[in-house]
Amino acid sequence: MEELLKKAYDKSIVFAKEGKAADYIPELGKADITKAGVSLIDLEGNIFSYGDTEDKFSIQSILKVVFYLLALERVKKEKLEKTIGVKPTALAFNSVMDIELAEGKPRNPFVNSGAMASIALLYEIYGDDTEDLIFEAAKNLMGDNTLAHSEEIYQSEMDTAYNNIAIINLMVGKGVLPEDTPRQKVLETYIKTSAILVNVVNLSRLSSIIANNGYDLVAGERKFDEKYGRILRTVMSTCGMYNYAGEFALNVGMPAKSGVGGGIIAAPKTGHGIATYCPGLDEFGNSLVGTKMMEIISKELDLSIY
Repeated sequence: MEELLKKAYDKSIVFAKEGKAADYIPELGKADITKAGVSLIDLEGNIFSYGDTEDKFSIQSILKVVFYLLALERVKKEKLEKTIGVKPTALAFNSVMDIELAEGKPRNPFVNSGAMASIALLYEIYGDDTEDLIFEAAKNLMGDNTLAHSEEIYQSEMDTAYNNIAIINLMVGKGVLPEDTPRQKVLETYIKTSAILVNVVNLSRLSSIIANNGYDLVAGERKFDEKYGRILRTVMSTCGMYNYAGEFALNVGMPAKSGVGGGIIAAPKTGHGIATYCPGLDEFGNSLVGTKMMEIISKELDLSIY
């Protein structure tokens, strides 16, 4: 397995300088786009990794999977389905136009509007304990009790959160979220938890649990009900790579979720947990090198679900 990861890394890292860091968030724009790593957990719970696997980066939109999982577990099904859709979008993940065209209802839980809607629904139940709930879930699902956010990235994102402010106001204005939604708290929780620093091994732990329907092969214990694994993987397949989801399905064929911090997780049909990292992004906001590594691993191990 180590040879496969090295092969995927070596064949992909040569494209590193073609990517671009997410400089619309100034702090993320400082990332070294030549850094890259890959981690894979096999069916026995063994962890293999190669590259810059100890480097920390912000989890960003990959945490939307956790937001949605918590909402699936805790919000009534009818209310969740009324508030958040599961349709792919052809527009950017932070598009204000998309939420306006949809009359305030998020297309899916993996765009910014859907993530904030998930958090808003949790605030209705847990109030000011919501942020701690998310942090603890992240630590539990990634097997690392030391996880914490970057204050620098958090502040940088808050200073440039214009689209997100508009999006949450539109959701309230259109009546999808109630008028008493604590909009500022939802926004702050969304941005702070998205700034959690992880490494690629942390992400492979998360992807392995999703691939195994909530069972943690490394720890030997169940983390969530198996019925949610199928839901997460289905929506990851159609919406996890933003408006590149169709091409990713053709070329890689695994349920996946990316983040503009440079990480990607994939949860294939076999039960392997795979994660890649490189902060240079393509035009869709997905890691360019990370996507190429995923494609090589998928083909070598025949992991495509199609």
